[in-house]
Amino acid sequence: MSSSNSLLLSDIELKGKITEKDDIILGCKFDGNITANKVNLSDSSQINGDINATEIEANGKIKGSLTASKVKINRGCNFEGDVVSETIAIEEGATLKIQALTKKGV
Repeated sequence: MSSSNSLLLSDIELKGKITEKDDIILGCKFDGNITANKVNLSDSSQINGDINATEIEANGKIKGSLTASKVKINRGCNFEGDVVSETIAIEEGATLKIQALTKKGV
């Protein structure tokens, strides 16, 4: 992680909007929308909102929409919502309730 990346840990609860020009790692409870270059959601993350990024790696619990060129939903992730992406990777063991749309040039 470079010094320009942001890190929010599991002992934090936030509401609102996050806009980060670089990468962000979240392991917290967050209610709101996130825009960043790359978003990595850890196992402890609980997200209720929309995420827009170049790349999203999803763990934890997420309810909302994921929009990115590349989305990876990892084993153990509990995701409910929409995915709009050129590339979607879903590991075995993820729990999903989704509508997915692959779209070139997202």
